[in-house]
Amino acid sequence: MGKLDGENEKRFRDWLKSQAREDGMRTYSDNEISAYAYALRVGATKVENNAMANLFYCSDAKGFNETCEQLMRHPDFASVNEEGHGVLEVSMHLYKLLLERGERFADPQEHAAYYMRSGGEVSTAAPDSRGQDFYFTEENMRPIQRVYYGAPGTGKSHSVNELLKAEYPDEKVRDAHIKRAIFHPAYTYGDFVGCIKPMVSADSPLDYSFVAGPFTALLKAAFLHPSEKYYLIVEEINRGNAPSIFGDVFQLLDRGESGRSEYPIINRDIGAYFCLDPWMKNIFTDGKIWLPPNFNILATMNTADENIFVMDSAFKRRFELYYVPIDFSVLPDSMKAERSIFAGSRPLEEVLSGTTGRVGELVKKLQAKGELKRNWPTFAAIVNTAIDEENCAARAKGITKDKRIAENKKLGPFFVHQEELMDKKLFLNKVIFYLKQDVFTESNHYFLDAFESIMDDYAGQEDDLFELLA
Repeated sequence: MGKLDGENEKRFRDWLKSQAREDGMRTYSDNEISAYAYALRVGATKVENNAMANLFYCSDAKGFNETCEQLMRHPDFASVNEEGHGVLEVSMHLYKLLLERGERFADPQEHAAYYMRSGGEVSTAAPDSRGQDFYFTEENMRPIQRVYYGAPGTGKSHSVNELLKAEYPDEKVRDAHIKRAIFHPAYTYGDFVGCIKPMVSADSPLDYSFVAGPFTALLKAAFLHPSEKYYLIVEEINRGNAPSIFGDVFQLLDRGESGRSEYPIINRDIGAYFCLDPWMKNIFTDGKIWLPPNFNILATMNTADENIFVMDSAFKRRFELYYVPIDFSVLPDSMKAERSIFAGSRPLEEVLSGTTGRVGELVKKLQAKGELKRNWPTFAAIVNTAIDEENCAARAKGITKDKRIAENKKLGPFFVHQEELMDKKLFLNKVIFYLKQDVFTESNHYFLDAFESIMDDYAGQEDDLFELLA
């Protein structure tokens, strides 16, 4: 038995697509291939509830043969196969041929009766117009619709990945249950949900087909496997116009107690796309679409971005908002280590001895705990405390909140990468430039010199970056 591997199904589909008759026409239509692939994915559960849910788990002929023999001995196999017009048995035999003989084996000449004309000839004219029975029962789950937000580098994507790893520890299995979308100003409903596009194929020089976006592709998988959780990951959700990108499917985000969408919509493009699979045709012919309980949405939002689309309250209401705080304890030990880019000729205590106020208190606290080190967490902690101190002074002078440094301008633990902690010029160009240009722009104490002067004065290995914070 092999691990769940989407490549097994792709291999099976590609193999059937490569089969051709003497006149050059394909032996198997797309709908017929979809029916066989679906039968292998879920057919076993129709025969025996505790059987392997997905026969594509099998990647060796011997293990697959043993599984098939067990299924065919089951008293319900004959009736289930008959209800499906022989599709299950034929799909098992075709996959067995592929595993035993490989992709080079051509012209298997195996078809379910459903795909044959009365005279025994293969039908190529939309043989699946009536549709197959689709065994779909929603599981009672609690779906997640959550936006992780916080300052840059706090680990929002890391939090998403940790949740996914906990649900699906195996990387290949995990990849089969997620789709990712990255919002940006040019990202559209057509990219996210799908749209009609011109397509060129071997069968047709030019055709127009609905091309599913990550939302629709994942939604179909969730319907086909209702007992398994699927996750749509939206990175940088506020960098695109989210209400416009979601469009009519925004209505589906309202979930009932069962986890299913309370208000289904009619979307005939999505419905028609689902109906290309004969096993789904009887459910989606009217184009009614909803989110099942096993369909989850996880998004990230960088609140420090200025050139963004503001998410309105109606959109926010449909998501859990999960704040990711600045926490340097989540860093790996390699990023907490003292680095040469922070080196200096004087003891760090001496360099920072002149600090006062909140920064001075932090320095004393770190020193007492033995945590005042020439490393990234110490540098970032002082910067973040300096931001607090600047804001406190500004507030005392009556400066309005919009003129102070925003809280989300602080440095998160993952603001930098490993390589930027090993190269001083990379660090200066990323972190110091950010602090100079975007954070302490109105400061009368920090980063007063032009950035070019800072680069000249602190690019050398002997130049102490902590002096910038003294």
